Amino acid sequence: MKNRFGFTTPLFCVSHISNPLRRTIVLYVKLFMSLFSVVTTFGSRASADFMNYSLVDSTTGQTVLPGQIYVPPESTNGPRPLILFMHGAGESGTNNQSQINSNITNLYIEAQRRGAFLYAPQTATNWSNMQVTNRVMTMINRSLTDFSIASDRVYVTGLSMGGGGAWNMLNRYGDSFAAGVVIAGVPPANDFVPSNLFDEPTWAFHARNDSVVDVSSSRNTLNSILTANGESTPMYPNSGNGDFNFQSISLDLRYTEFQFGGHGIWNQVYSTPEVYDWMFSKTTAVPEPSALTYVLAVSVIVVGMLFVPTFRRWQQTAY
Repeated sequence: MKNRFGFTTPLFCVSHISNPLRRTIVLYVKLFMSLFSVVTTFGSRASADFMNYSLVDSTTGQTVLPGQIYVPPESTNGPRPLILFMHGAGESGTNNQSQINSNITNLYIEAQRRGAFLYAPQTATNWSNMQVTNRVMTMINRSLTDFSIASDRVYVTGLSMGGGGAWNMLNRYGDSFAAGVVIAGVPPANDFVPSNLFDEPTWAFHARNDSVVDVSSSRNTLNSILTANGESTPMYPNSGNGDFNFQSISLDLRYTEFQFGGHGIWNQVYSTPEVYDWMFSKTTAVPEPSALTYVLAVSVIVVGMLFVPTFRRWQQTAY
């Protein structure tokens, strides 16, 4: 069918649709474009809030570990927490941009809200490679000097391949991290020692219907830690039965398994305030003794001072 301009009119054309339906379609298109504009604008703004923080080989001048860091304004008033984010396989590369895509949006928003640093390195290979994780730690240690960061409040989180990376960081450099959040993680590297996680507060998440990284990956890692500590492993639900939560108080180890959600559950996890409340409550600092501890210590000393002379006199009398 030819229109008045001599072009063929497609069978489906807005002009052929009734006015009410046409208005509805136009409204939805506008809403979609508006939403797309907001997402694009936010992505551009978020990217602008990060600064290049890459590891460069001093000999060759080549970047060996691309990275971006968000510096909270609050850090001018004193040390702030640092979150290390480890991206998934889809963001691998060397462009130093892919790792701060929409996957990190909710995490970035919360870092802003809580005044925390957010460091996002990028690997072109994987997070099992020891050289790569050593370089990550080089930058973590450097950041403690370059910025006002609370060294006792450094946290690690990762998704998918980066979830395995988070396991690896906690396993290899556990003393450096106050807590870890692992999301839909692949299995850790072959050098994983379950007992290394005994003193590492960790909260792992996975969806039972994950078709990319099977839920058994997180279950097996969790079981290995529990077994190493002599604890019973949980009875995991089958495909149904709703969400599943488990906690080992002695290990400060938590596990949440969603019934649904597929592989991309990180948007849900990173928008949950409880996750951040839990994570930011952890610290590697040795707690100061309480007033009660001081009282008990003094009491023991006083009792000892009174008892020892009496005991010696009793010994002398007895013999």
